[in-house]
Amino acid sequence: MISSALIVGGGPAGMTAAIALAQRGVRCEIVERATDWRPAGIGIGLHSPPMRALRDLGVLEPLLGRSEHHTVIDMMRPDGVKVAEMPQMNVLGSDAPAFITMSRMTLHEVLEAHLRELGVPVRLGVTVSAVNEADAGAEVTASDGRTAQYELVVGADGQNSTMRPLLLPSAPAPQYAGQVIWRLDVRRPPPLERYTILIGRETRLGLVPIAADRAYVWMLDSTVGPERAPASQLLELLHERLATFSFVVPEIAAQITDPGQVDFRALHWLLVPPPWGVGNALLIGDAVHTTTPQMACGVGLAIEDAVVLAELVAEGASGPELTRRLCKRRFERCRLVVEGSLQLSRWEREPDSPGADPAGLIRDSFAALAAPI
Repeated sequence: MISSALIVGGGPAGMTAAIALAQRGVRCEIVERATDWRPAGIGIGLHSPPMRALRDLGVLEPLLGRSEHHTVIDMMRPDGVKVAEMPQMNVLGSDAPAFITMSRMTLHEVLEAHLRELGVPVRLGVTVSAVNEADAGAEVTASDGRTAQYELVVGADGQNSTMRPLLLPSAPAPQYAGQVIWRLDVRRPPPLERYTILIGRETRLGLVPIAADRAYVWMLDSTVGPERAPASQLLELLHERLATFSFVVPEIAAQITDPGQVDFRALHWLLVPPPWGVGNALLIGDAVHTTTPQMACGVGLAIEDAVVLAELVAEGASGPELTRRLCKRRFERCRLVVEGSLQLSRWEREPDSPGADPAGLIRDSFAALAAPI
C-alpha cells in the first residue's frame, strides 16, 4: 500500500484527501500556493451525499453544529411571492439534515482542525514546478527549490490548476459558461428563515442563511460580460439588478456601499476526459471537473473524489491502476453534474428554449446522485 503522498492544493479537495489518506496510515504533506491560507468565496452548501462521505471520515458532526440545516428551498417570484418548495434529498435518513449551509471559513476551520490532529504538515506559498517519475513513485520539485520523492502525488489545486498542464498537457482548459455570479456576505435579515431563491428572467438570486446573524447572497446573471466592471460602475450595476427583487432584498442592498464588499466572478466549466493522471500522479476536484453552481455540487464532488481515492489506496491500488479505478468510480458522476449544471445555465440564459425542463433535470440528477459513491 502507498505510504507517502504529496497533496498539491489546500482547498476542500486537498484537505479532505489528506485527512482520508492520513486516517489510513499514509504519510501526507500539503503544499498550498497561497501565503494567507483562507478559502475563496463566502458561503457553501453541502447536500447529503458529500455529507455521507464526511461522516465516514468523522468530520460531519462538527460541521452540523456550525451550520444551518434545510429540508426544502423556498422558490419565489421576483416580487417575493412564494411559488414552490424544492424538497432536498436525504440519503442519511434521520441521522442528519438533508442539506447544510455555512461559511466557507467554517468548512476550512473544521477540516484544518482534523489535519492538525492527524499531524499533516502544510507548506504555504509553495507550488510544484516539476513532477518526474521515480523508481518508487514520483520526484517532485517545488518552487522553494526543495526536491523530494513521494509514492503518490495528488493535484487538488482547483479550476486554475498548475498541476493540470504539468501532468496532462493536452487537457482542455476551463471554458466560459456565459454567466457571471455576484456574491455578497451580509447581515441576515430577520425575515429570512430558509434558503430562498428568487427567480427573475435574466437573473436569479439566492438568499442563504449561513449563521444565526449572517447570510450569503448569490446572483446568477446573464446580462453582463465576464470582466469585472471598474469600481466606479460596479455598485451601480449590482444595485440595478438587486432593485428588480423584493422580499428582504432592499434591506440587503442597503448594506452594500463599497465595491470591496462585492465578489464578482465569471463562471467556467471543465470536464477532463480520463485518465486524470499519469504514472504516480493524478488530479481530483475542480482541476478535472469544474462545474457551474446550479446544482451546488462542486465542492461536494471534490470531497467525494478525495474519499474514493483514499478507499482505493487502502485497497492497494497505485500508479496507473489507481487512476483508472478512480476515473471508473468518478467520471460519470462528475459528468452528470457538470453537463447538467451547464444545461441549466443555458436554460437560464435562454428561458424560452423549447423543451426546457429544469425541474425534471434537477429531480433526475439528484436521484442518480443518491446512489453510493
